[in-house]
Amino acid sequence: MELLVSIIIPCYNSASTIRETLDSVCRQTWESIEVILVDDASQDNTADVAEAYEDDRVRVIRSEHVGACKARNFGIHEAGGAYLQFLDADDTLDSHKIELQLKALSGGQREHAVAYGPWWEFSNEYPSPTVGFVEGRDYSNPMDWLFASMLEGFFLPPHCWLVPASVVDSAGEWDERLLQNQDGEFFSRVLENASEVVWVPESNSYYRGGNIGSVSQVKGRLYTESLLLAANLIRDRMLEYAKGDASLRNIISALYLRILYRMDYSDQEMVEEVWSEIQKLGLPQRTLSVGGKRFNQLKAVLGWRLAFKVKSLMTR
Repeated sequence: MELLVSIIIPCYNSASTIRETLDSVCRQTWESIEVILVDDASQDNTADVAEAYEDDRVRVIRSEHVGACKARNFGIHEAGGAYLQFLDADDTLDSHKIELQLKALSGGQREHAVAYGPWWEFSNEYPSPTVGFVEGRDYSNPMDWLFASMLEGFFLPPHCWLVPASVVDSAGEWDERLLQNQDGEFFSRVLENASEVVWVPESNSYYRGGNIGSVSQVKGRLYTESLLLAANLIRDRMLEYAKGDASLRNIISALYLRILYRMDYSDQEMVEEVWSEIQKLGLPQRTLSVGGKRFNQLKAVLGWRLAFKVKSLMTR
């Protein structure tokens, strides 16, 4: 009997994209799936479109408006699969994605291992995918993946991963306090509780960019505070792993440097709060990548503080 995979999709006002997302899910070559779509009180007809989808593996739950994290937690509670696949309502999966990752995790002592694969970015304006991240590798210690992502400047959308339900049980649910970087905080706990990380190079996922209303594009104090809370939670797990290693502590400061790169410089109180966290950890080498090409060139010459000073003056 094939292992069941539960695919959890939170939705809010996704009527224009949800059919394409469901098509990519229901065309999976691994057919033993259940699709749990949680509609977060959409103001359009997302739930109607999903309920009309002709595949009995798709189940729609209509919720009051609770936010994406709680919607995902509803999905976790309803899931009966041995593995969980998280997917946003405007993203898609390659048809072989789940099968390839499940096969990579089968056998040996990998019942608590997690799998990940490449991702490609597309948009409504530019539908042909462009490279997001394609150069992964295996990690026998999953927390090493977290440090590598900070050092090398890569990140993964949630749907790149395939996670055993047992690991999610140990890691806990999505943190419903967070408005930003919910996935980074959640997967830091997944990595903390996994036995290893397995790279599956052909298991492609596709991320829809260009969405000005996406959570990651929102700015303001409330969202900066949420980024800071998520960073503090991730930092504590990484510090526990680092065990006083100064070079690893410096890498952790990338969490805060990336907040600083995104935030509103007019809020000097928050700017100083973020800098105080960086000072506790120590600045990393200038070779660590943060932000765009021009900023990294500037930072390589001027150093971290002066580069951020110039950036703040340029964005006024």
